[in-house]
Amino acid sequence: MNNVIYEQVAQNTENSFFYRRCTSWYKSAIGYHQHPELEIGFVIKGGGQRITDDFIENFREGDIIIVPANIPHCWIYDKLACPADERIEEAFIQFPQAFLNRLASFAKEFQDIASFYTNLKQCLSIQGEGAKEIRHILLDFDNYNEQQRLLGLLQILALAFRPGYSRYIGHHAFNGMPIHKNKQRLQAVYRYIIENYHRKITLDEIADYIAMNKNAFCLFFKKSTNEPFTVYLNHFRLQMATTLLNRTDQNISEIAYSVGFADIPYFNRCFKKEYGITPAEYRNKYRR
Repeated sequence: MNNVIYEQVAQNTENSFFYRRCTSWYKSAIGYHQHPELEIGFVIKGGGQRITDDFIENFREGDIIIVPANIPHCWIYDKLACPADERIEEAFIQFPQAFLNRLASFAKEFQDIASFYTNLKQCLSIQGEGAKEIRHILLDFDNYNEQQRLLGLLQILALAFRPGYSRYIGHHAFNGMPIHKNKQRLQAVYRYIIENYHRKITLDEIADYIAMNKNAFCLFFKKSTNEPFTVYLNHFRLQMATTLLNRTDQNISEIAYSVGFADIPYFNRCFKKEYGITPAEYRNKYRR
């Protein structure tokens, strides 16, 4: 099991912030990590699941997230939610707290915005019209000169600050404490599920992966999540099935197998129990 990675963000003394846009293989994304800089992340191509502190949820193309300083996070890309060539594309802007301090001291009009991001303890997901405007800015960032990039960053921070333009991710604020060993274990379990949910995962296998015996693992996982591992795994697989029902033309049997169900009638029963309707009814009702 890997511990959290402390990322050293590239420093450039000539600029107030760091920007990069990159394309890579979907499995090459950086693991669970943290850094003292604030980060704006934009998913241009690809999808999967993101972990922020102790919260896990799906992400998709076009998502924009603001990550406060030192919050552990990672984006785990799912092959089924990525382009056929398995290449993903991302853009990031990272900047230190000192950047906000300088802006607040220089421009009184920016003090409320700087204070908001300075005290931010949960990740933000940008939504609605704000997301549309910020996507447009970020997609043009490569064509900007340094002054235009600075103005673009200020505009992004101002837009995300507007009421109704963002939502908090997770159940609670990050307390800034060092990452406890149990939390590291839980993140490792989440990552293992994300990377292997499409096949059978046994309790012995996952317990061994995080260096625990089976009984100890079962107690640990239920205490951490309030549900048994097998129940959580089924919920996760069903959630992935809804994504495929919404966004692909795969038939229901193919979807069931691709998310780890070996028995189609069992998949149908679980799905109806979870959502109150059959997979076919779900697709007809929610297909985008």
